[in-house]
Amino acid sequence: MKSKSYFHCLFAQKSLCISKRIVVFIVLTFLFFQVPAQNWFQVSSGTQKKLNTISFPSANVGYIGGNDSLLLKTIDGGTTWAPVNFTGVNFLFGGADILNLQFLSPNVGFMTVGLYSGSYGTTDGGLTWTQIALPGNHCFNRGLYFFDEYNGFIGGSGCFQSELISYVSNTLWSAGTWSSSTVNNASFNSNDMVTDINFHNTNYGLAGSRSGYIFRTINGGLNWDSAATPQPLSPITSVLIVDDTLAYASYESDGVFGFGGLYISTDGGLTWNFDNASITFFYPDFMTLHKSGNQTIYTGGVSSVSQGLIFNKPQNVSFWNYDIVDEKINDIASYNDSIVFAVGDSGYIVKNLPVITSVIENNEANQATFNIYPNPTADAFTIELDSENTSSQAKELSIEIIDVTGRKVYQANFKINIAPTTIDVSQFKSGICYVRIFDGDEIQSKKLIIE
Repeated sequence: MKSKSYFHCLFAQKSLCISKRIVVFIVLTFLFFQVPAQNWFQVSSGTQKKLNTISFPSANVGYIGGNDSLLLKTIDGGTTWAPVNFTGVNFLFGGADILNLQFLSPNVGFMTVGLYSGSYGTTDGGLTWTQIALPGNHCFNRGLYFFDEYNGFIGGSGCFQSELISYVSNTLWSAGTWSSSTVNNASFNSNDMVTDINFHNTNYGLAGSRSGYIFRTINGGLNWDSAATPQPLSPITSVLIVDDTLAYASYESDGVFGFGGLYISTDGGLTWNFDNASITFFYPDFMTLHKSGNQTIYTGGVSSVSQGLIFNKPQNVSFWNYDIVDEKINDIASYNDSIVFAVGDSGYIVKNLPVITSVIENNEANQATFNIYPNPTADAFTIELDSENTSSQAKELSIEIIDVTGRKVYQANFKINIAPTTIDVSQFKSGICYVRIFDGDEIQSKKLIIE
């Protein structure tokens, strides 16, 4: 593939094409490698299957979809994951992989399966799934995006047709009629399918395709116009809209020297160029893009020598930080904060903070509204809500204690109001523990020292 791009420039009599690219590449790579990275910590998944997609609808509940009909769920913020024994999905032969997940809440979510086993929705936390009846020739499913239960999009391709996008509007997904968007394409290659969909608002959205084209809508998904990415065209794996003008797209690199990274648009998705700030010696295939709650942009994939890669770029920073990880990264997700998870091949899950640090980070981000005393303690401690959060009516909360390894050593439900609650820890081992309070989807924590 390298020689193809080189001779393309040579035959076009653009001798400076490669050389200019190399100069930019060397300068930017030198600067790039001065940027410090962050660490990633592996989380046990209990499987060696490939993990394709991850979604966090709340701080506590998350889902992972993988190959061979694997669906994992966490209810403790990603500390532990367990398989979901679900029903309702008609897995066709050779099409049993969960490719994409989006959960709107801990109970309501959607997934594409296949490539040709269909699209499904759930309303009971992934236990049962209902197939979505897409219109016409929509055979292959991959990308999806839902604003809510009444407005959503599913992308893929036809049996003998390229990019297709179907939508439901102002009607419950399971009861309404899905319609076909008008997609500007002239191909009959079903391999040219929509892989990812992202919206900035109800009008402006982007969809990436394996054809190397990015499709853009400004009328809420009724019509999609195509825009080519730089030559040679490479399969688009993910799209991310940052604001009204800035957007990124990840792609599978062809290994050309000086290429491999991300595409960038600074005019609202109308035109696309190479993102020079993402150029490295890795020649990566990037598979996903994600923006966390603190506005840090993440992308992940694999290098040309099979090293897993995670890049991140905080807000208002010009260059990308990078980390080398053990496995290819297929998807990245977070829940409205700086705690980020990535999933990849061979059952690989990593997060950007260790278990205990994640607890502290979450506590700082959410400003815990309870106190514990005495601390340190050898016998018992008392939990008391802050005065501004107390009332005459008791509040039912779930409380747990975890040790420094992340192991849960205590759990109970309490009704707490202005009267404090006391917990006996006289039989606990000495050391540092963390007290966590679960209030619906919110989780707060404080450090407790047991003497």
